[in-house]
Amino acid sequence: MVESNGETPRCPNCGGLLKYRDSRKRIHKREGGLTERLIIRRLKCRKCSCLHAELPDCLVPYKHYDSEVICGVIDGIVTPDDEDSEDYPCEETMKRWCLWYLYNQTRAEGFIRNAVYKLLDNNDDFLLSGTPLLKSIKEREVRPHWLGYILRIIYNSGGGLIPVW
Repeated sequence: MVESNGETPRCPNCGGLLKYRDSRKRIHKREGGLTERLIIRRLKCRKCSCLHAELPDCLVPYKHYDSEVICGVIDGIVTPDDEDSEDYPCEETMKRWCLWYLYNQTRAEGFIRNAVYKLLDNNDDFLLSGTPLLKSIKEREVRPHWLGYILRIIYNSGGGLIPVW
């Protein structure tokens, strides 16, 4: 996942320049069962030849549902008992998302800590504080779409989460 800010994007793996390759349609399932197709740009690294999809915060890598829906399930706001989400998403999908989040919590925390460490010019004081960053980001009212925010940090820093099928 690469975020575009108008500048020439760089490969999160090797730092090489990315060049537009093509676009593809991507399914985006929103709250209430609404489905739309988004056009996602794919970029190729000129140095290592890796392909990267330029995903907006509303999409989660390898998932069709909106990040807000997935956040609601993980946070316990959206449950199988809700009348609004009775048929959308199914209970098994909700269980898989919760398992995926639990499985990747430690990994995500490590990637976020590493990114903050780099932003603070390798200052060890922050890393030694023991403050759980993932929990802090989730609980802040400023970041209601916390999942898209942390995934952008993780994937744009060259990391990734492990899919749980």
